[in-house]
Amino acid sequence: MSPQEAILAFANRQLAHHQLFRALLAHGDWRVPTPPRASRPTIIVNDAAMTPSIWAFSTEDAYRASCAQTGAEAIGPIARLTQLDDALVEDDPRVVRLTIDPASPIAFHIQTDELASFRKLAHGVRVERAMAARDYPAVRAFERYAVPYFGVLGQGHNLITLPSERGKMLAAFTAADAIDAFLAAGSEENRASVRFAIVDGDQLFGIVQDVAQGVLMNPMGPRTFGFELGTCREIANR
Repeated sequence: MSPQEAILAFANRQLAHHQLFRALLAHGDWRVPTPPRASRPTIIVNDAAMTPSIWAFSTEDAYRASCAQTGAEAIGPIARLTQLDDALVEDDPRVVRLTIDPASPIAFHIQTDELASFRKLAHGVRVERAMAARDYPAVRAFERYAVPYFGVLGQGHNLITLPSERGKMLAAFTAADAIDAFLAAGSEENRASVRFAIVDGDQLFGIVQDVAQGVLMNPMGPRTFGFELGTCREIANR
């Protein structure tokens, strides 16, 4: 699904917010205004409210349409990115809006609290790609794994594990939509009592051998990964 198809489906209430965000992050060819040799995109201010924004073009036609409407000089140099999250890795507090295809009839704006959520999801999707590529240093470096538990952390709490053919697996999550899918599968009573600890890769893959036979990442989707103890030790030692 292309970004424009995803935006249209979202407008027609056929996609939820997180599904739209994942569709945008899955697209593999972006054009983002970025100064040469800069690590952050160009901040563009182009509305009456003077909103500091990042613009991203999903196609060459979308970029050319904006050049015709706004002027190529106002947009500035363009960086070609295979992943949109490359433009969001460094959190610039001055930016309050991300605009997708600004000259399109269905231009889409992600701003304020939604932009903060989108950035968090982008980091989660980034580490999911690292898992798929077996880039274990990047998997270990991720700082926001969510681990569910019952009780009071440090006071008789129980980390949540799930059964598998290879034994019980410690549940963990990369992103908010994966947590939502997990909670939706449980009972109302369990949803009310489960809590989440935020840990880094060292903590997650270092402690698992004490409580389970591995880690099951995003057990209810949208992207599920399993790590047996040997792989957990390999990740922890990277």
